[in-house]
Amino acid sequence: MLANRRNAKLEKQKIIVLNAAILACIVLDVYTTYILGKETVYTHFFYIPLILAGLWYYRKAVYVAIFLGTLHVLSVSFSLGFDALTFLECTQRAVMFIVVAYVIGFVSEKRAKAEDEVTKERDRSQQILGTIGETVYIFDPDLTIKEVNRPHLKTFNRDRKEVIGKKCYELFFGRKERCPDCLITDVFQNGACVRVEQMIPLSGDVKKYFDVMYCPLIDIDGDVTEVICDVRDLTERKEMEEKLARSESLATIGQFSAGMAHELRQPLGVINNSVYFITNKLKDIAQEKVKKHLAILEKEVKHANSLISDLLDFARVDVPDFKDCNVNQVIEEVLYSAKIAPNISVKTELEETLPLIRCDYYQIQRVCSNLISNAVSAMPEGGTLEIMTDEDKYGGFIEVCIADTGEGIQKEFIQKAFEPFFTTKARGIGLGLSLCKKYVKAHSGTIDVESEAGKGTSFTVKLPLNPVLVKKEALAERTGTWNVKLNQKEGAKKRG
Repeated sequence: MLANRRNAKLEKQKIIVLNAAILACIVLDVYTTYILGKETVYTHFFYIPLILAGLWYYRKAVYVAIFLGTLHVLSVSFSLGFDALTFLECTQRAVMFIVVAYVIGFVSEKRAKAEDEVTKERDRSQQILGTIGETVYIFDPDLTIKEVNRPHLKTFNRDRKEVIGKKCYELFFGRKERCPDCLITDVFQNGACVRVEQMIPLSGDVKKYFDVMYCPLIDIDGDVTEVICDVRDLTERKEMEEKLARSESLATIGQFSAGMAHELRQPLGVINNSVYFITNKLKDIAQEKVKKHLAILEKEVKHANSLISDLLDFARVDVPDFKDCNVNQVIEEVLYSAKIAPNISVKTELEETLPLIRCDYYQIQRVCSNLISNAVSAMPEGGTLEIMTDEDKYGGFIEVCIADTGEGIQKEFIQKAFEPFFTTKARGIGLGLSLCKKYVKAHSGTIDVESEAGKGTSFTVKLPLNPVLVKKEALAERTGTWNVKLNQKEGAKKRG
């Protein structure tokens, strides 16, 4: 109702302005031809009402042109006398009025129809977006949110007016500048769809996980004009997966309890016997025997603690404490404290410009420690331990490779290497690699193994620079095949 009143008021204003312009042209024509009594070039003022009529009333402006043209021809003919040449000139001007009015009206009408089609298409798109159950955003090259649908209100509890025109990094991450690893920018630059799992902080300590699809909107020239973002809430599914994983872990632990009890009793039994022996025979034995049994005592206690720690870590659901971390420094600290036999040569190639990553220091340290310990254990007769770090600049990952020249893993056992409680060792419960996979997965990374029996094993860990963003698709197309070879000459050092 209010819109109709505004339109009626605007229409009245248009009529008043147009009539005033026509009246001014009539006065000018009469004054020039009848009062001044001479022919002066004044007809260019007639184009003002013609243009206004063409813009507002489209091809109906021709009627105004006919009226003004006729007025001009008659006034000149009656005031200055009928002259064939003068009549011809006036007629030409009148025809020009009609042509100009028609062209302006025709173009304006086409433009109005096109605008009307755009408006209808926009309304239709809004209706379609409104029926989609997932949140949809549209971003421009400046990362400004141009459009959003209704499900956004339910997911983020924000009014549409609070979102439109805002920068995405301001709205979702509270930043003053765009994120360094912005995927929307990547889509604008590369023109390819990208799909990620993304964690977005909401009000307070509430965090939600989303499956986000970024796709480019490309114009007829092949340029990316906007990016459409489809957001699917994965929080409930993530919670269910975590609960299921925890239930499966607890079930596995329950099934393994008998074997675990045996593994724990064995070192504790040895400890008990050694303590008993030392207590009862201390006065009657030589000093060397005391040292021997004390060494056994210490070794078995450490082994028992290690087994218990692995079991507790496997059963515990830890949320990573993400902080900036230098992976090279983690590896150097692990190597410094690791027990490496003198017959094992350590070769390292650590990328000096390796960027910091967001990770849990303790968990990544456990991953490196377990992999290095396994590599050392696989070379009882000696060999070479190779450690390399590098950056996958295109994919936003760093890569850690730990390789040995030891016994290797038989082909039929490789797929089982990361299964809980699977081990080929005489001692241990087989949780080391399972914990590695658990921690790496918690960082949205990957861990892979390549091995050949009798030649050695290589573990490759990929960790994202920012674990909140996980590239699931289009990585292979964007990065291609990325092969990194260990430098056998640089960074070699001998432990003894």
